[in-house]
Amino acid sequence: MVRKSSATSTRNRPVDARQATKAAFDYFEMLFSNKLLSSSEPGLEEIEMSKDGRFWLVTLGYNAPRPKYQHMPEFLKVPMRKLKVFKVDAATGRVLSMKIPQDG
Repeated sequence: MVRKSSATSTRNRPVDARQATKAAFDYFEMLFSNKLLSSSEPGLEEIEMSKDGRFWLVTLGYNAPRPKYQHMPEFLKVPMRKLKVFKVDAATGRVLSMKIPQDG
């Protein structure tokens, strides 16, 4: 009987939620490292497996500054919470897309 090496068997395992989340965070940081991370670190909002089991849908949230209006009271100048949904291949761990979530 021929045994597979642990590296080969690990590669054939599906990506779990933790690995999918790490892939989404890494992708977010690669894309937005200069723009958004100075104002807010991203945080995990949601993670779910697609109905067909082929993808992880990872939602990350971050704070973005509000537009500056001259007459806006100081207490209303709180950051806006923005969300991004990352579609991660459950077999490979590769991020396939990033979208703004749609209400519905």
